[in-house]
Amino acid sequence: MVWEMLLYIYILYSPDWHYRSTMPTFLFLYGAVFAIAHSHVRFGIGFKLHYGMLCLLCIPRMYKYYIHTEDLSAKRLAKLYVGTLFLGSLCWLSDRFLCKKISHWHVNPQGHALWHVLMGFNSYFANTFLMFCRAQQRGWAPRVVHFMGFFPYVKIQKPKAQ
Repeated sequence: MVWEMLLYIYILYSPDWHYRSTMPTFLFLYGAVFAIAHSHVRFGIGFKLHYGMLCLLCIPRMYKYYIHTEDLSAKRLAKLYVGTLFLGSLCWLSDRFLCKKISHWHVNPQGHALWHVLMGFNSYFANTFLMFCRAQQRGWAPRVVHFMGFFPYVKIQKPKAQ
């Protein structure tokens, strides 16, 4: 999860970064140090707070790309990203805080399992939207197309080298 957010930070902030090699080096070292520290000392709530902080760092820049994107399919990806994040969090929180009540129901909605499924889609939609943004940054004429009419992905048309 942390590596994913570090990748998002790179994609979102790298166009404005003046020193090309320092940002990826810093993000890699940051991620490696965090992974080693987390493997030795389980952070628990600290991990969740850290992940939340990384997510919050991405929101302003992701919103900037959202409002500057004219492609409606790309905007739909961003909306699906936010929607699955919200629904997944709602499932996780309800399972976490209402577990004793929910476990007595005839049908258990399995909130934690739904969280995993929704967060998987969440990662996919975020990655696809950020691929679109990165391709736009590089001038590759991206467009969102659908595999089998359902799964969105980004198709790019790189300009011919002069």
